[in-house]
Amino acid sequence: MNRKKHIEQLAKLTDYILGHHPDEFGLVPDDSGFIKIKEFLQVVTEINGWRHVRKNFITEMLLVLENPPIEVEDTRIRSKNHATLPKYVACAEPPKLLYTCVKQKSYPAVLENGIHPASHTIVICCQDPEMAIRIGKRRSPHPVLLTIHTKNLLEKEMVLRHAGNGLYLADFVPTECFTGPALPREEQSTKKSMNTPDPIDVYKQKTQAGTFTLSILPVEEKPFKGKKKDASWKNNKKRLRKEKKNFWPDQ
Repeated sequence: MNRKKHIEQLAKLTDYILGHHPDEFGLVPDDSGFIKIKEFLQVVTEINGWRHVRKNFITEMLLVLENPPIEVEDTRIRSKNHATLPKYVACAEPPKLLYTCVKQKSYPAVLENGIHPASHTIVICCQDPEMAIRIGKRRSPHPVLLTIHTKNLLEKEMVLRHAGNGLYLADFVPTECFTGPALPREEQSTKKSMNTPDPIDVYKQKTQAGTFTLSILPVEEKPFKGKKKDASWKNNKKRLRKEKKNFWPDQ
């Protein structure tokens, strides 16, 4: 397949994703039909046969094709045929359960403060948990899956908008309206090591001002490197005479 043919097929795929069924890929264009180029490339590279696509392919599409199906504005991209995109309308009877993902490092704050928009201006909720995980992995390799209880959400007078097949949008999800896994506990060994006091600190605390404490630490004995002493009385007598002579040299 030549290069131009390959670019033409990519243009058809791009028009299908951005102009007709962005919801099929977990994409939510803004009111003008734009999405971030980075997010679009993440979606394309999830598809078998297109994992090699990079930003330069988009530039090449605009240069090679006489009538490219896309428009690029700064870091955003959209299909020229964006009039057929689904409209975001309020949904009075959503599914009982919806799903969304957050980053692991953000999860403790989410449990305390609720789900706020992160990479988007809204919270994307999915009817299919697998789609929620797919979207979550675009931001984090190991996202945390949360279950949203829509009955509680509507009782809080929060609005859910339908954004295509299986996608719903929320401005905010309070803590009372979702459940998730328990926070991971620290290993017992780590806790024990953190709670065990330093023996040196304990020793210092027990030593009061104006007192002294004998060291009870064992003294390392150094090996004797000299010659072994002769226990015979003759050698001992000679040694004593020599020491006396050295001590009293004038005698």
